[in-house]
Amino acid sequence: MLIESFLCWTCIRKSGNLAFISFFPNETMNLRRTSIVLPLLCSLLALDISAKETAPSAERCLSTGWPHEQSDLKPDPALTFGTLENGLRYVIMPNHEPKNRVGLYLNIQSGSLNETEEQRGVAHYLEHMLFNGTTHYPTGKLVEYFQSIGMAFGPDTNAHTSYDETVYKLLLPNGEKKTISEGLQVLADYAVGALLEPKEVERERGIILAEKRERDSASRRVYKADMEQAFAGTLVAQRDVIGTDEVLKKADTALLRQYYEQWYRPDNMIVVAVGDAEVKLIEELIKQHFGPLKSRKDKAICPDLGKVAESGTEAFYQHESDLGHTEVSLASVWNIAPDASMTQRTEALSQLKEYTASTIMTYRLQHLTNLENSPMTRASFYSYKMNKQLGLTNFKAKTTAEKWQDTLNLLDITLRQALADGFAEAELKRAKDDIMASLKKQVQSAASRKSDELAFKIIGDLNDNEVVLSPEQEMELYGPALEKLTLAEVNQTFRSLWHERRLIKVAGTVDLKDKKQKPEELLLSAFKSAEAAELKPWVQQAETVFPYLPEPVSEAKIEQHIAYDKIKADRYLFTNGLVLNLKKTDFEPNELQLAAVFGKGQLAETKPGLSLLAQMLLPESGVGGLDQEQLKAALAKYSSSVHFTVDEDSFQFKGQGLRSETELLFQLLHAHLYDPAFRADAFARVIQKTEQLYAQMQSSVEGVMSLKGEQFLAGGNSRYGLPPLEELKKLTLAEVENWLSPVLRDEPIEISVVGDFDQEQVLKLAGTYFGSPRKGSQQGEGAKIAFPSGQKLSLKVETTDSDKALVAVAWPTDDFWDITRTRRLSVLASVLDDRLRKQIREDLGAAYSPYVYNQSSTVDPGYGVLRSVVLAEPNQAVALAAKLKKAGTQLAAGKVTQEELTRALEPTLTSIKDMVRTNRYWLESVLIDSGRHPQRIEWSATILSDFAAIKTEEINALAAQYLQPDKAAEVLLLPEKKN
Repeated sequence: MLIESFLCWTCIRKSGNLAFISFFPNETMNLRRTSIVLPLLCSLLALDISAKETAPSAERCLSTGWPHEQSDLKPDPALTFGTLENGLRYVIMPNHEPKNRVGLYLNIQSGSLNETEEQRGVAHYLEHMLFNGTTHYPTGKLVEYFQSIGMAFGPDTNAHTSYDETVYKLLLPNGEKKTISEGLQVLADYAVGALLEPKEVERERGIILAEKRERDSASRRVYKADMEQAFAGTLVAQRDVIGTDEVLKKADTALLRQYYEQWYRPDNMIVVAVGDAEVKLIEELIKQHFGPLKSRKDKAICPDLGKVAESGTEAFYQHESDLGHTEVSLASVWNIAPDASMTQRTEALSQLKEYTASTIMTYRLQHLTNLENSPMTRASFYSYKMNKQLGLTNFKAKTTAEKWQDTLNLLDITLRQALADGFAEAELKRAKDDIMASLKKQVQSAASRKSDELAFKIIGDLNDNEVVLSPEQEMELYGPALEKLTLAEVNQTFRSLWHERRLIKVAGTVDLKDKKQKPEELLLSAFKSAEAAELKPWVQQAETVFPYLPEPVSEAKIEQHIAYDKIKADRYLFTNGLVLNLKKTDFEPNELQLAAVFGKGQLAETKPGLSLLAQMLLPESGVGGLDQEQLKAALAKYSSSVHFTVDEDSFQFKGQGLRSETELLFQLLHAHLYDPAFRADAFARVIQKTEQLYAQMQSSVEGVMSLKGEQFLAGGNSRYGLPPLEELKKLTLAEVENWLSPVLRDEPIEISVVGDFDQEQVLKLAGTYFGSPRKGSQQGEGAKIAFPSGQKLSLKVETTDSDKALVAVAWPTDDFWDITRTRRLSVLASVLDDRLRKQIREDLGAAYSPYVYNQSSTVDPGYGVLRSVVLAEPNQAVALAAKLKKAGTQLAAGKVTQEELTRALEPTLTSIKDMVRTNRYWLESVLIDSGRHPQRIEWSATILSDFAAIKTEEINALAAQYLQPDKAAEVLLLPEKKN
């Protein structure tokens, strides 16, 4: 669904099991840390209990000083570094986005790898406990305090534990001295003031186990087993961050305090402050709050990471039918010998070479995936070094059960081609263009970086013992080196990433257990056959060019101009019916976003599933003159991109890019609309990916909620949830093309542009590229939805290992278009969310992240749903459903207190202040489709004042109206072991 307003945007941010999605909020490249490992990290985000996992460095254990003090590189000049007498270090950076907010972070350079065998899981357990009582914030008071001053639990105050770090985050609602001082007091309490009361330890145990259960998935299980095999012989294989049931079930105050006192010490802490406040003020307050911490004279015993085996070929097999697909990988693992002669500059430039080689190999895998009848539906390549001690290089592909051997053969021959013959000059040129475009974008968008992004970059670099560089410094370092980089150097670097020890992995839906050979023997035999196959040379693809279409000859003229002075926006109506909405902003210098809206979207579906397939097919197909791979190659030197979505009541192309690429954005939009592609090979890939997606979803309670639960709450309407797979597979390429082609060609367009652009240039480009008449008349209307009040959907979900149930209790609300009501329904949902946090999570310890949100339809009259959702133990599901329903009933019959309203409302107001200073808000929540819905523009002028004016009486009235027990519907999804 389109993010029409702040309300949906908020529910996405607050939803407990979705919050991790935003951990890497953009694609800007930091070569020295994330780019080479990004494919791995992105996969971990979907699996990990607390965002990221990287291994530690023995040389960095209890490090002192700063990386730049022993380096030939200078740090970002915007940073202020300092060290207190007790050994605690701090770094401060002024930054003005979000405006008037300050991010404070306590970085403990210790994680699960610092645990003993008896402490497995204690580092993460302790992270939880610091929210449950400290010297200045007794039990139950900290979260409420954050909420009262405008901080949302999750987006603004959170923490994560990884292998080698534990980081506590506060994004303060303002930069006033009092607020910063109180925030630093909280961090100082984390550092030294943990209460660790026995009753709180016991209560939190249920939450930890619930988190472990909630994060359990087939992909997580495969990942964990993979790590255990790949890094056998090291602590990485033995120290899963969440820990073991044995330790978690018996951990007590003494065990937690043992770890706390050993590793939470001033000489192992870095305070990072980034935001809109004076550096001197923050520095004074850091000294005030952290100066009294006592220094430690004893030396902590740092862990021995261990070493991996460096020879031999090993096979790993794991049958996981819940995964929905089969994964095949070919990897190499090795120990990294210290090299005293390598400076940080030479190391950084070495990483540039590795990233370039990885980029080229990624291109090759994309090409192989896109080939007709390719056995792979997705493939990736990455190589990374775990803090200078361990190396891993990996080909990884997704396939079907019957094609695992073909996939292994393809990966092996692709590797051998690169090792034997190297890459081509054209591939190197494309990679250089791609990397240079990212470096340029970093420089041009530096002023719009968000404080939390900067803070995590600083923390990441410091924890990897690397110098923190500015985008300009990275360009100065990498730019000239990239230009001089030769093909011979890249080929040599790629070969250096492969070592004697090889790992073959096959996991997922393929069942090899009934074969005559052991699965591992079968894999080794298959790999031996692959190695013996004839090696054919890589066939290089022809170079491509974009734009390839001639500039249109017809040009539309401006017929009418409407100025919206209140929001400083403009609307232009052209002679051919084109509508153009413009708003210039300075939030993100040198960047702009645009959207083109047309047609009726899902409302115009002639068969269920067309929208889903169309949305997947167009990106896979590329454009008429260039397939997907060719288009990406042609755009390698640019930062601009355009993507297609199907919304409830419209089709949309959204794009973003740099100001200097404004015309390119219009050319991309023009090509997608006037020269679309519907390729048969792309359609075949879409069907395969869809089958894999459905197979995975059918084996999880969360997936079945999307497949069947959403449609139940919509009275069976086919536009909600997902259509049955068997119906989806009956759809043909011709049906998708015949449905979508006339829409792309004929439907009137409304274009919105927000950001830093030249207004006269945009007006000229719009009239030029979209000047032809469009006379479409696609129809589609919403329906009257019959919410299943008083009904219950109870289903068994066949799964192999998951022991997780999903419980949802929902109430019918109303549609979107009474914005005053919709805003208050979102606050009502926040109040109920907070009550469930206390009742279900904190009091019972029965779930990790119960959540509540209201979703009001923009197309179906009178339809909206306020739902509460929890993941829990199956034997608690029925009782929890009753508690969710009771919580709604109590809210309907009782009174929302002013304190509750304040805790719900203040974080919302803070988020609004941030949100209205983003291009995304003005594009997606205000201007987009405002030609058909002009009230969107008026709403933007009242969003802050209207929310601020909400009274308890209004929330009580809505609760009494909508949360009556007889109106509630229940969804109960319980796991059932597969035979």
